[in-house]
Amino acid sequence: MPPSAVICFAGPRDRYQSALALQENHALEALVTEAYFSRFWAETGLFGKNFHRFAKVRHHPEIPAEKAVRSLPAFVRTLRARFNRRKDSPHFAVADRLLSEKAGEVALARRAPLVAYSYYADAAFRRMEGSGLPRVLFQVHPNGKYLRELFQKEIEKVPEAKASLMEETEMSPLFDHNDETFALADAVICASSFTRHSLDAAGSKAPAHVVGYGVDLGLFSARTVAPTAEPLTVGFVGALSQRKGARYLLGALAALPKGAARLIIYTRAAVDRDLIRGFEGVDVEVRGGLTDAELSADLKRCDLVALPSIAEGFGLVILEAMACGVPVLCTTSTGGADFIAHRRNGLLIEPGSAAAIEQELAWALTRRDELFQMGQAARVEAEKHTWAAYRRKFFTAYSATVSA
Repeated sequence: MPPSAVICFAGPRDRYQSALALQENHALEALVTEAYFSRFWAETGLFGKNFHRFAKVRHHPEIPAEKAVRSLPAFVRTLRARFNRRKDSPHFAVADRLLSEKAGEVALARRAPLVAYSYYADAAFRRMEGSGLPRVLFQVHPNGKYLRELFQKEIEKVPEAKASLMEETEMSPLFDHNDETFALADAVICASSFTRHSLDAAGSKAPAHVVGYGVDLGLFSARTVAPTAEPLTVGFVGALSQRKGARYLLGALAALPKGAARLIIYTRAAVDRDLIRGFEGVDVEVRGGLTDAELSADLKRCDLVALPSIAEGFGLVILEAMACGVPVLCTTSTGGADFIAHRRNGLLIEPGSAAAIEQELAWALTRRDELFQMGQAARVEAEKHTWAAYRRKFFTAYSATVSA
């Protein structure tokens, strides 16, 4: 049995599944985070709906609150960052450092290995140098230096996307210190092969394990009938950004015959007007504020979901759509490349090309029955990627890293 570990991340990352993987194997020493609530606070409505919603999300019924070690200073900084909504907020940078320092302190005090998510590893790993305790990096997003170089090339290629890309966390020098955290790690767990590739390109020599995410097959249930609405309906989930290939998708839709396709954007963020400038003729509907259950139901209206990202650590929406029986068009720069077979259970293309997206959409226009069958195959594939399967693979990877 491997030693119990401290795990560190902010927010309800991955629905607490990584921490649960340790807990259910009696290997969770502590969860270091900025906010976590007991069952009482997760279930009571004592302080109103907003607090209840917040507390409910930051609780997992199988992870005791006693296992959580909270950093109040990190929580305060995170709250301050929420006021300007920018991913590159200096408050986030400080919150990350404070949480990382707390994690290192706890790991040293308890003489336990540390599993730290991307942004929360650097300060902790440095504090633990020379301790002999294993340091495991969970690389959620692709390497920062790799992304920065990629985004700079993208800005030169698509100037209209500059504002969108400059707001990405990795473009801020406040987060540069994360670029080579892999050099301090004894091992790395990655969410996708693309993320591992970014680390290899940046010079990482640490042993790496790819552990792709899972999906709730009950919440994201499979449709049984094909959508009948005209025209072809394409779904997009998340903030419409150039990182997610927004202008390439809009360009592809604009190139199709007028009225042939429509786009539904499911998002909680404001739509960047610079990104959609020049594509006002594209039929777009924005649907915001949906719960996961509402999103699952609404996605079934779509013929396909598009996520043509130029860089994605994984892309949970890929599995969520596939679980709904909706095929996904995504790029090789996402986690989808690890399990999508082109035109069998989805559509897989190279990133950075409106023409490539247009080609697949044009193919789909005349093959909607085929597209539905592809979605059924997508559901079969999604059934292999449950959260229970993720937890088994995560714990196996953790055990291998601390036993090596």
